[in-house]
Amino acid sequence: MANFKFKTMGVMIDMSRNAVMSVEGLRRYLPLLKKMGYNCAMLYTEDTYEVDGEGYFGYMRGRYTKEEMKELDAFASSIGVTLIPCIQTLAHVNAAIRWGKVPVDCADIMLVDDERTYEFIDHMFATLSECFASKKIHIGMDEAHMLGRGKYQDINGFENRFDILLKHLIRISEIAKKYELLLVPSDSF
Repeated sequence: MANFKFKTMGVMIDMSRNAVMSVEGLRRYLPLLKKMGYNCAMLYTEDTYEVDGEGYFGYMRGRYTKEEMKELDAFASSIGVTLIPCIQTLAHVNAAIRWGKVPVDCADIMLVDDERTYEFIDHMFATLSECFASKKIHIGMDEAHMLGRGKYQDINGFENRFDILLKHLIRISEIAKKYELLLVPSDSF
């Protein structure tokens, strides 16, 4: 029988479903995770964090400030837990879309190939790379079922949505390299 040993064992904590855990709450929770053998916590934040250049991002949603993210990261590191930000880079951006700052394909899906989309993602990566010591960033691109079927199709005509997704992932990867971030992709579509 094989003897497996994991270097990383972690949890993902959802901070986007109208229950953003307070800084104090996380400072109490992280040591409990460490005692249970976890050394990693991924903070799932769709729009519940401050982003330089995007004043409305997370507005009225209990977002973490840059100072709070830095404080949490330092605290987690001091007890041997790595914090990894988990963000959305394609869909699940309802709250950001409502302010009209992000170009929309359809529903809650950002418009691929629009430079404003990549400027927005650049701002997210810049802020998070400043706030977290980990160079890993978990990117979500799931539930984009209608990708390329709205404004994107009006502009470009019909394209295979997997080709559009790949094109988008390549652009995101280029931005991540700029900040020396390692993308940790999750589910897509």
